[in-house]
Amino acid sequence: MKPCAGALAALGLGMWLGCGGALAQEVAVTFALEPGHEGKTVSWSATPLDLPMDADMLAAMIMEPDPIAGPWQVVLEPGSYLVSAFSEEDVFELTVVVEPDANQSYIVPALNLTPQVAYHCTEGPSCLVQDPDTGLSFVLPQGWGAEQPYFADLGGGEVAAEVSGVFFEDTDGEEAAVWFLNPVDWIEDDNGPCLEVSIGTLCSFEIGPAAQAGFDLIAPSLAVGPSAP
Repeated sequence: MKPCAGALAALGLGMWLGCGGALAQEVAVTFALEPGHEGKTVSWSATPLDLPMDADMLAAMIMEPDPIAGPWQVVLEPGSYLVSAFSEEDVFELTVVVEPDANQSYIVPALNLTPQVAYHCTEGPSCLVQDPDTGLSFVLPQGWGAEQPYFADLGGGEVAAEVSGVFFEDTDGEEAAVWFLNPVDWIEDDNGPCLEVSIGTLCSFEIGPAAQAGFDLIAPSLAVGPSAP
């Protein structure tokens, strides 16, 4: 065994990784759900936000293999992370910067998943929408709605360059068609297929007849112009 490897093996948790002056400390961190949700069983993950542009985000993601109840204790290298927890009813999310110190803990809040419905198409075969806040313009089919478009917060003060949005068939029931424009952290193998459009990608859980009809009208209409000052 090389001297450096022997020293690392002896240090164990909280070890300094690397030799020749290149040090990267791993830190034990605890994440807990916000008050009122402490005992909920959730699936945890931490996605590094300091990755190079060509990095495999899925391979770099740290995931708890099984859902757990109670705090999540995990070992992370210092850096910025998007920490997420999912149950069947709720999503919890927090962007954190892990410092090179021991005994760190964070409270992860629940996201407000109430749709911010900004636009509806109730008349004619279709409706042209121009959102002044983001500059996004698109056509909605009759009977569809759209949430407020936005530029995703990537953490650390960084905002996505591409605009995101949600377009949905405005009907009751779980089978309603929905398309997500440039969703952050979408994993096609787990969430559903994505199709390229002129300003990024449109993704859906499943492309049925209603979703395909919506895509055929929405996709070619997508454009981004100047937003309101």
